[in-house]
Amino acid sequence: MEDHELIKRIKENDLQAYDRFFKKHYKPMVIYIRSFSNDLDVAEDIVQNVFMELWVKRKELSISKSVKGYLYWKAYTSFIDQYRKDKRRRDLLEKFREESIRAAIPEDHELMNKRAHRLNELIASLPPTCKAVFELNKKNGLRYHEIADRLNISKKTVESHMNTAFKKIREGFKNSGFILFMIRKLMFKA
Repeated sequence: MEDHELIKRIKENDLQAYDRFFKKHYKPMVIYIRSFSNDLDVAEDIVQNVFMELWVKRKELSISKSVKGYLYWKAYTSFIDQYRKDKRRRDLLEKFREESIRAAIPEDHELMNKRAHRLNELIASLPPTCKAVFELNKKNGLRYHEIADRLNISKKTVESHMNTAFKKIREGFKNSGFILFMIRKLMFKA
């Protein structure tokens, strides 16, 4: 049975048509959304919500062109909405975490500036590829596989460069007693 005929029957409250429509499109849509999120649970939730909304709003459905195109568009826009909500939530949690850390540590601007300067010196002293890998990850927020693609190197090589960078930075701060994870924010200010 064609999609347009199934939609027509769904609009008439035909649960069997809805079940056939769901079974026909569910798995391919999950695969499609998973290609964006790489998270099966997220993809399944999004697709299930699209189908739930389809049933709830079945009387108002007006699909003039491709039913499949409509479904995939709804799933994609739902994914984008979910991604934005999750990003806002992550940003808010990151801000809260940073504020909590700052509140727990007495500020010494001169000391912080010296440490930021030292960090910049250590980063500048890294070998060129190691420095590029480190900055692409820490300043630009790229993931290891994205860096590997951009620099045309393997993911293992990226991991090796990151380990080297962290080792040199740890050694550079070895005698200061400074906790390295707190300096992350300084990299963006300095």
